[in-house]
Amino acid sequence: MQSIFKKIFGKHTSQSAVKSDTVFSIEQDDDGWLYPQNATQLLNTELRQKYLGLLWQQVSMNRQMFETFYQQPIERYAEMVQLLPASESHHHSHIGGMLDHGLEVIAFSAKARQSYILPPNVAPEEQSKQRDAWTAAAIYLALVHDIGKVVVDIEITLKDGSRWFAWNGEPPEPYKFKYIKGRDYHLHPVIGSFFANQIIPKSAFDWLAQYPEVISSLMYAMSGHNDKAGLLSEIVQKADQYSVTLALGGDVNKLVQRPVNSLSKQLVLALRYLLEQKIKLNTPKGPADGWFTEEGLWLVSKTAADNIRTYLLGQGISVPKDNPKLFDEMQSLGIVEESPSGGAIWSCRIQADSGWTPANVFTLLRIKPEVAWENINDRPNYFSGKVKIVEQIMEDSNMENHPPLVDESTKLVTLENVQPETIITSKEVEISQVEASSDNAPFSEIIINDENDLTSFVLDMFAPTESSEPSLADISIGKGQEIATMPSKQEVQDKPTTKKLNVTQSAVETPETLTLSELQSQNKENSITGDNFVNWLKSGIATNKFAINKPTAKLHIVEDHLFLVTPVIFEMYLQESGLPYDKEMINSLQYDFQGLGIHLPKNTTINGKPDTINFWKCDVIGPRKTSSLTGYLIKNTHLFFGDKTLLNNHCLTLQKEET
Repeated sequence: MQSIFKKIFGKHTSQSAVKSDTVFSIEQDDDGWLYPQNATQLLNTELRQKYLGLLWQQVSMNRQMFETFYQQPIERYAEMVQLLPASESHHHSHIGGMLDHGLEVIAFSAKARQSYILPPNVAPEEQSKQRDAWTAAAIYLALVHDIGKVVVDIEITLKDGSRWFAWNGEPPEPYKFKYIKGRDYHLHPVIGSFFANQIIPKSAFDWLAQYPEVISSLMYAMSGHNDKAGLLSEIVQKADQYSVTLALGGDVNKLVQRPVNSLSKQLVLALRYLLEQKIKLNTPKGPADGWFTEEGLWLVSKTAADNIRTYLLGQGISVPKDNPKLFDEMQSLGIVEESPSGGAIWSCRIQADSGWTPANVFTLLRIKPEVAWENINDRPNYFSGKVKIVEQIMEDSNMENHPPLVDESTKLVTLENVQPETIITSKEVEISQVEASSDNAPFSEIIINDENDLTSFVLDMFAPTESSEPSLADISIGKGQEIATMPSKQEVQDKPTTKKLNVTQSAVETPETLTLSELQSQNKENSITGDNFVNWLKSGIATNKFAINKPTAKLHIVEDHLFLVTPVIFEMYLQESGLPYDKEMINSLQYDFQGLGIHLPKNTTINGKPDTINFWKCDVIGPRKTSSLTGYLIKNTHLFFGDKTLLNNHCLTLQKEET
């Protein structure tokens, strides 16, 4: 079936392959009110004319009949949908997206219908007789398949303040639109069938009614009963699916305001779509697919992964087949947050205020609200209850089951004067967050043969981290003691059956040796530096981790400077680094950052004397209110963005005078 669609524009090309002039001038006034256009204006682009030409090629009619049965209905459709998008943040979400998507599905459906023998299981003579009627039914179904959205999903307001409904045709004056929160998606086909009576001519219905199977299939499909519509529904669904796939994955040159989507963007789009239409949140007295709390959005891991994979595969987008790989991918892209164990999975218990408290532990994904919802107004209320992280508790309670560092399978060689009770075991320390190095301390050798138990332990211990933390060689261990050099990851892989851990005798014997949790605390204190914060910021910008110039963004471009919203950007760094983010820690980090001298101080007057302050304020001009942001201003944007061309956020105005 896909090959049928490909033949329309060539090998896997769609809008992007057509040298289109659809980046047309959108007529609007200075306040953003869109001017209404008639059908001739709306359809007068190269791409839209190409779709009409493709439709003409697929039907067996003279020009007069074509205009009556197809051209005029499409013109009425165009004047109803005007420049509305097809979705809020999914496919064809650009200005004019509904018209582009509608014409594309019509052209694809007309082409795809040619590969179906309709109606099935009848004589060839009867099939030939009904051929044009089935083609018309496919085109009409494609024409109204999404039009219900312009009433159910979108509120259109005229410049005089009155509301306008699309069934009234071309608006009489300039208009604006906004998406309705809490809309009922089940109304889409119901409203679509209502529109059909206004768009499709009565003569067409009279013609199709001569063939009971054609008219019944069309009516069932228009009203959303796809299970009873048979092959007609299948044709349009596949055409719709292919149109969506091209819009999400193709290089669509008419969407100048939308970049080619990476896998991370596709995953986020899938997540937002599922949250909008399928995922059930915050059920007070029973199971749910997820819960939204102050800590973030918690989703049941398997349910979320299966839904995302099914959705993306349905759009023709390749994703990992097994859940662990998908979780790793989502974690590496910054879509899900890292758990205390270093992975994507959080072990939690759910406790609802209603009394529903399941005994089992849930494996959840934690997602930041700004990732899950593009618009802050779309977020639901917080869950009436608690999501308790139990992973650490479970680890502590089951610690006696964990193998010690030196177990029964360990053979000791040339180890003198060692007191067994002074050996540090895995029960006493947190292991996974430490690096070790050594200079010339005396040591004894411990030869370990337990490959399965130790390989993962060693690899975890010496796995490189993203933060630039000092090694233990730079940290005092106790009274002159040091931990000796451990084998590198490559050495461990080269010698899988016998591994040597070089440990100082004093480190084993001396009770005053610091435990690894104490070393971890020292490491964390040393990582709270302005340099590490700047490196984290650079890395996040380079990997598109941070939103920029968005309503909830912590980074903005203001008057060609980088504006860092404080203190939240520093809280993010401390939180992601696993560090406490209380007021004292944030202030300490900000002072260290100021010491780097990369921010631009603000000249001001304090008590009648000239002075400088570190923070700037920006006025935020919104549709309903004006607020302000406080932050640092960095003039040298090249330090973070290189030679990229930066666009200023025109919703932010820098305050030059103290207010």
